[in-house]
Amino acid sequence: MRRIDGDVFGRWSLRLDAVYCAVLGTAVALAAEPIAQGVALPPLVIAAAGVAVVVWAGGVMWMLARLPLRRALGLVMIANVLAALAVGLVSLTAATALIVGAVLAVSVDVALFATSQAVALRALPARG
Repeated sequence: MRRIDGDVFGRWSLRLDAVYCAVLGTAVALAAEPIAQGVALPPLVIAAAGVAVVVWAGGVMWMLARLPLRRALGLVMIANVLAALAVGLVSLTAATALIVGAVLAVSVDVALFATSQAVALRALPARG
């Protein structure tokens, strides 16, 4: 069995996380009105959340370029755990089972990114 290269895996995890956030945040911001109807939250809140996720995507890329990898992975992993919990809580306001499922799917996606970052952190060599 091949050992995971924490550096390569961690960098890919952060890059994919940033792309996912940019795409999802843009889609949420552009579709704020219909999403707001489905989750019983104001459209402005939904649009602001979408824009914040796009800004976060830029922040992830900035961290990847400027911070030590271990620190960037740790910060993004913690943010992803918190985001997964927050998105999961939004599912409580959803109007239909389909919307609950869609919101929970996003929560699971974010949790999986946190998991990939934890795997990368474990695979990084010990600090010297």
